[in-house]
Amino acid sequence: MHTSPNDPKQYQYITLSNELKVLLVHDADAPRSAAALTVNVGHFDDPLDRQGMAHFLEHMLFLGTEKYPRVGEFQTFINQSGGSNNAWTGTENTTYFFEVSPHAFSEGLDRFGQFFTAPLFNEEAVDKERNAVDSEYKLKIKDDVRRLYQVHKETVNQHHPFSKFSVGDLTTLEDRHDKSVRDELIEFYQTHYSANLMALVLLGPQSLDELEAYATTFFQHIPNSGMAKPTIPVPLVTDNEKAKFITIDPIKEVRKLTLSFTLPSVEQYYREKPLSYIAHLLGNEGSGSLMSLLKKEGYINTLAAGGGVNGSNFREFTIGLSLTPKGLAHIDDIVEIVFQYIALIKQQGLNEWRYQEKKSVLEMAFRYQEKSRPLDTASYLVMNLMHYAPDDIVYGDYMMAGYDEALIEQFLAQLSPDNMRLVLVAQGQEYDRTAQWYNTPYRVADFSAEQIARWRDPAISSELALPEPNPYLCEHLDPHPLSEGAELPPQLIQDLPGFRLWFKQEHEFRVPKGIMYVAIDSPHAVSSPRNIVKTRLCVEMLLEATNEAAYPAEIAGMSYNLYAHQGGVTLQLSGFSEKQPLLLKLLLEHFANRTFNQDRFNNIKAQMLRNWRNAAQDKPISQLFNQLTGVLQPNNPPYPVLIEALESIEVDELPAFVEAIFAELHIDTFIYGNWRKEDALAIAETLKDAFRVTDQLYGESQRPLVRLKQSGTLTHEIQCQHADSAILMYYQSRETTPRKIAIYTLANHLMSTTFFHELRTRQQLGYMVGTANLPLNRHPGLILYIQSPVAGPTQLLEAIDEFTNAFALVLLELNEAQWQASKQGLIAQISEPDTNLRARAQRFWVSIGNKDAEFNQRQKVIEALSGLDRVDMVRFIVDIIKPRTSNRIVMHAQGQAHSNLEPLIIGEPIGSIDEFQKGAY
Repeated sequence: MHTSPNDPKQYQYITLSNELKVLLVHDADAPRSAAALTVNVGHFDDPLDRQGMAHFLEHMLFLGTEKYPRVGEFQTFINQSGGSNNAWTGTENTTYFFEVSPHAFSEGLDRFGQFFTAPLFNEEAVDKERNAVDSEYKLKIKDDVRRLYQVHKETVNQHHPFSKFSVGDLTTLEDRHDKSVRDELIEFYQTHYSANLMALVLLGPQSLDELEAYATTFFQHIPNSGMAKPTIPVPLVTDNEKAKFITIDPIKEVRKLTLSFTLPSVEQYYREKPLSYIAHLLGNEGSGSLMSLLKKEGYINTLAAGGGVNGSNFREFTIGLSLTPKGLAHIDDIVEIVFQYIALIKQQGLNEWRYQEKKSVLEMAFRYQEKSRPLDTASYLVMNLMHYAPDDIVYGDYMMAGYDEALIEQFLAQLSPDNMRLVLVAQGQEYDRTAQWYNTPYRVADFSAEQIARWRDPAISSELALPEPNPYLCEHLDPHPLSEGAELPPQLIQDLPGFRLWFKQEHEFRVPKGIMYVAIDSPHAVSSPRNIVKTRLCVEMLLEATNEAAYPAEIAGMSYNLYAHQGGVTLQLSGFSEKQPLLLKLLLEHFANRTFNQDRFNNIKAQMLRNWRNAAQDKPISQLFNQLTGVLQPNNPPYPVLIEALESIEVDELPAFVEAIFAELHIDTFIYGNWRKEDALAIAETLKDAFRVTDQLYGESQRPLVRLKQSGTLTHEIQCQHADSAILMYYQSRETTPRKIAIYTLANHLMSTTFFHELRTRQQLGYMVGTANLPLNRHPGLILYIQSPVAGPTQLLEAIDEFTNAFALVLLELNEAQWQASKQGLIAQISEPDTNLRARAQRFWVSIGNKDAEFNQRQKVIEALSGLDRVDMVRFIVDIIKPRTSNRIVMHAQGQAHSNLEPLIIGEPIGSIDEFQKGAY
């Protein structure tokens, strides 16, 4: 099996006697063991009169088996074993996965293996879980992604299984007079869930022999019906569905144009990757590119090429463009320019050196790939097991085995107007149909003969050009030798007025990559909502101005980002280190020569307004989270406040604003990875020159937070245009000590599965139900939340209060072994070693921001956790969480479906947000 020289894992591919394909992965350093099993069955296999059946079955397998009959028991076990689990249903696959501490792996597999041999399909659970599927459907009824997907399904060949409704609801899953859905569910399971249609990955620190024994013990009993997967006999689109212009009405204010070409399946060409080659050229963002010309004309904001749905007998290839208002009036022109670029590729773009350049980028990514979480690794390998030859399971995604010009030409020929479907998603167009299930207005029209003639053979604009050879490809890929002290935590190697430089050469992950963080704190940048918005505008304008010149660096394996936060802005660079100083220089030059172009400003302002206004269409629970952080953190205002400030800002205010930021700033820099100390010092000089760190006032920004103190219950209602109601309850720690972090984190860990099981699985209050840790400005916080299609805020509050009132008893009922197992599970999660350079960099950077100069906060929290006993936790629940005594904020939204119910009246409403925030510090 072809593996990366940087990958120490051992792999073994076996087939069990029941024809189950298995990949065993021994990873000596894996902090957890993980399993993923995929079945070659998805919503394409749903019976026509039982749409959503495959998805419903996926839900049901978690809810009790013969050996482990208790509903919710699997999740409880996973949680207590420091793990996580999930599943998803796709078009032709359903995939299940979990991870746990290694000592619990065999018991986890015993439970998991039962899903595929002895599920109970308990009648009460069938009845309840139908409601969970219906809630999941209703939750997304106003989700534009789902609404557009449904139109996609209705505008392809209706004899193709892609056209089926994939989620299911109470009508598709109801009991019918002749047959209960449970009987049909069992029949569907027995017909389709056959071992020869499955693939399994087991990954962990266990030896290959141990993993093989687990595979045999727990999965060899899965029945093999020998059923062959039938091929799909009909195409996704016929000539009747090609050359169509489809307009769709979104809920959010978006303007998206997609050119979609339906191709046969390309799965057999994964070694050559012809479509990657084409997408690489069409999606280029450098000078002379398709994107460059369309932006210059003022038609688009973004472009992406190569996406689209795929299946066993089709592959869509799409070019997606987000349009400006001007672009909306020039759709035919845009499409013509796209076909000009396709013609240019056909004429001049087929060169082996381009293929080799793309190949070398993928080879570098493969050679220096870093570890990911065991669960993520198992999940992507299990899909590769289904689609690639055994030797290519690890390498297949990165492989470019050879330049095949005829093959690329064959696919380019299919990117023609006759084979195109043009989809415009924008408000205010003409629509004459309504999609089923999601009520999406849309219209389908034929292309005119003039359009096809114009697009078929366009003259190529002289402004279009293919990309030049990439100057950012790295040549020196051996990491620097380790310097003395490389194993130490980050060191503060410069501490000057207004400038601090932290440095660490990475000693464990020996990859030629590095990460730089440059945090620019400026009190002026965050002194008012208006300034906060100006800061964000400047960030977007700078990113826009540098995109074209910096794009080749991204292709070569480097990335950069500039983002605003509560103190100012941060610049982050990552990826291969050799050419990062070159990229930094480019970014700083663009910053020094900044211009505030009126057209570009208008465009970016319009985009930001649209994004923030669209947030008002997000699902209620997302809006509650946004409002909560906005109410508590004055430097992080909620969307309505940002919108109000942005509407009146003009471009001529920005130059002076940037100068004022420069008059008082403080820079924290962290250089980490494959760097030497002299590299870090040289980069620091470049930064100090660029930001004139000599002649200004120096000040770190304050990051204020509203402290709840003895507030009792505070409430805040928001208005959402959504049928569902939602509630979010937030508890805040006054202290930021390791002990408090330990208590809040453990409370969340202990509550999460019980809360989910009680309020979602048993009471069926909604699909989105959970608990979460929410630390704000270093203060630990605990959140309980529900979004519900069936109950209003008053009922949701009562259900949560009932839960928190009873939870102390739940803790007292745990036996000592369960209590210790839960604690150890959480300790295992927290002490999990960093999997890669990026994760470690992130942890160090958070520590720097939190003034944890010893970099040992995590250790202190683990020590505090080890010392917590059950009495501490019961006392915390009774004193801090119980409704009668708690200081908390209750955010809520009353859904349109519940407008007839009594409004929630409890505690003290937060009146003026400005007044509320006055005491923040």
